[in-house]
Amino acid sequence: MMGSSCLPPKVAALDSGFEVALQKARRGDIDLASAIVLFEGAVRKERMLQLFAEASKVRDESLGRTLSLTAHIHMVTSCEVSPACKYCSLSSGIATVQNERARLPKKALVKAVRYATDRGVQSIVLVGGTNSKGSDEEVREVVETVRSVSDVDLGLDVGPSLSEDTLEWLKGRNAGTVYCSIETSNPAAFRRAKPGDSLEDRIRFDRTLEHHGMRHGNVVMNGLGSAKDLLGSILFLRPFRRLAYLYISTFHPVPGTPYAKRHPASLMTSLKALAIARFVFPKVHLGLAEVEVEDPGSAARTSSQLRAGGGNTFAGILIYRNRRVDYLEQIKNEAREADFLAA
Repeated sequence: MMGSSCLPPKVAALDSGFEVALQKARRGDIDLASAIVLFEGAVRKERMLQLFAEASKVRDESLGRTLSLTAHIHMVTSCEVSPACKYCSLSSGIATVQNERARLPKKALVKAVRYATDRGVQSIVLVGGTNSKGSDEEVREVVETVRSVSDVDLGLDVGPSLSEDTLEWLKGRNAGTVYCSIETSNPAAFRRAKPGDSLEDRIRFDRTLEHHGMRHGNVVMNGLGSAKDLLGSILFLRPFRRLAYLYISTFHPVPGTPYAKRHPASLMTSLKALAIARFVFPKVHLGLAEVEVEDPGSAARTSSQLRAGGGNTFAGILIYRNRRVDYLEQIKNEAREADFLAA
């Protein structure tokens, strides 16, 4: 290995800054400037592996090495965002692509829940679309349908579409986790990618979840802006004390969408951001977002996520109206190989 005295001056300076930033991050002392130093310093493989190793230590100390497996069921409510987000399959001009996110009929929802629970998942996240006018009635009906066949722990991911009364109602039905993703905290990047959506509404709703004492989840996207934007979006969420789940999605172009000709975002960028997020959120469940219709195979990246400090909740089953993907055995096998227990 090349010693630091043999490195070009610019690389040697990055190395020195990286070491200082990593020591501070290990103590929980991390801001945007030091996050960028860690990200840029990890351009060398040995530094990247060092970053991943330290993040994994924080994960092990805070969460242990037992994984929880969940299922994500799409779509339980329709998305009324108009125009649709430019990266989403719902914005595709190709009917077969757009229909990947068609709403599940009631019988299909019941079948999906039974399949997931029979497979032994510990929780289910019900994923739907955003409706700025509210989805209270739809969501309550969906939850009651699920409760008619299972008492499994539930999460809801329907954006800022629920009233405060419904949030309290969910608590009494073992559905205490609600997701509302900002995707990016950069207002300009948000407006470009999501012209029919509101960043302000999403932030306001996340604060409402905090006020009601609810666990909540969030997703930030790699590919809507710069790496600095991605790191800034992660740090933006630090004040949310009830944040329990944070996932990083990696942009992948979808045919027929306004962003179809964009280059895919770098998976390595997502993994480095994941490792840095671990220092910001030692006890939060972190990982790469699993969105099979936009990014096929995304749920199968268990080993790389664990190496980067991810864990400890992964979606092993993804169910859509027209497809079902089951990675449970693969995740369990990869977990065992990494000396993790998959509950």
